[in-house]
Amino acid sequence: MEAPVARTQRLVPYMFVAASVALIGAVFDESLIALSVFMVSVAVFMRGYAVMSAAAASRLAVSVRVRAGAEDEDVLVVFDLVNPTRVPIAVAEYSLYYSPLLRFAGPSRAGLFLVPPRGSTELKFMFRGRVGTYRVGPLKISVRDPLGLFRSSDMEVFTGTGVSILPKVETAVVKRLWTYTRSSGLVKSRHPGEGVELFDIREYRPGDELRRVVWRVFSSRGVLAVKELERETSQYVLFVVDSTKGMWVGPPRQTPAEHFARIVASIAYYLCRRGYKVAALVFNERSMHSSGSPAAGAAGFRWVYETLARIEYLEEPPDTALLEKIVQRVVLSLPRERTTIFVFTRPSEEGREDLILRLHELLRDRGHKLFVVTPIVVSYELADVPRWTRTAYAVKLYEFLKKDLDSLDRLRKHGVRTIAVSPTHVPQRVVRAVEELA
Repeated sequence: MEAPVARTQRLVPYMFVAASVALIGAVFDESLIALSVFMVSVAVFMRGYAVMSAAAASRLAVSVRVRAGAEDEDVLVVFDLVNPTRVPIAVAEYSLYYSPLLRFAGPSRAGLFLVPPRGSTELKFMFRGRVGTYRVGPLKISVRDPLGLFRSSDMEVFTGTGVSILPKVETAVVKRLWTYTRSSGLVKSRHPGEGVELFDIREYRPGDELRRVVWRVFSSRGVLAVKELERETSQYVLFVVDSTKGMWVGPPRQTPAEHFARIVASIAYYLCRRGYKVAALVFNERSMHSSGSPAAGAAGFRWVYETLARIEYLEEPPDTALLEKIVQRVVLSLPRERTTIFVFTRPSEEGREDLILRLHELLRDRGHKLFVVTPIVVSYELADVPRWTRTAYAVKLYEFLKKDLDSLDRLRKHGVRTIAVSPTHVPQRVVRAVEELA
């Protein structure tokens, strides 16, 4: 739809100068009248060009390309604007709107650009990667003439797109989990079979696969030996991640929602390597997303990993029926085999205690195990902020902490298992719970 064109503040002084030149020409020099007529003609031409430029802008074909990886990596969003008309868009202004949780990295969220006739141009924007799904857009533009005498109203040429950023799998955490479970004796299968961990080295037997031959032993002892792998245990694990508005309180990259995604990603990577079948379900005020049925190996991890990138901050009012839908979805999606469910949330949020208690009753009757996981953050890493800001954060943090601990105490009295430790120790506690139940 073509946007209306209106005059700018520059037109009034411009026409005043043209009228003054005409008046001076009428009194002193008639040749100045021609200059005045020329100035008025230029103004008329500028308006005509602004109208044609606005019509061309309304027909722009806009597409978007997104390059997004894991958090801490820059996210590149590129808008391609194609002008199908013969009218050049010489002076156009753009403004980009995006989620308030994204940190803009450049070059500019508003500026000028031009699009040649039957040509195209690119608008590039960079953001700091932060786990979750964020809205980038709408993109609005307005056109004006080269003298700035006339300007169109804002036109929304692109409604927006969602940008999903994956959580970071912390290699150090995964290594600590392997060391912790081995050194503490939590890994209990210790039987030869299919797996990824070494069980033992034994002498070669007819029928053994050549790819399992340990040639180092043969070169040193002259004996053929093969490596046996440890048979992995098979258990079902479901992660339920809360990403409602209350989970986004805190400095960037230190909110509960981001801790949840980062922790679950590292744990899921470890469990899939161990042969466990994992799944994930994330929800916010309006929707929920599931990775599907529990699966092991690289595929199981990939589905959980991609689902964790769907955590999203919304300003919308909550759907009052959503919590009951989540209960039904969790119960219906579980296999018959015993499953361990970890609900990552802040139990002091409205409706969470009722959700957890209802889940606890339904799952207990079916033989499943439920854990409520609440990472306890006692301080934020706040750099380059005023002292009063750090004090305000600390006060608010302890208010949230007290409410969460009180809610966890009430849940424990009803028999609900809880894990409430610092984010650093949550992976070990969760893996310990899984391995002990294996």
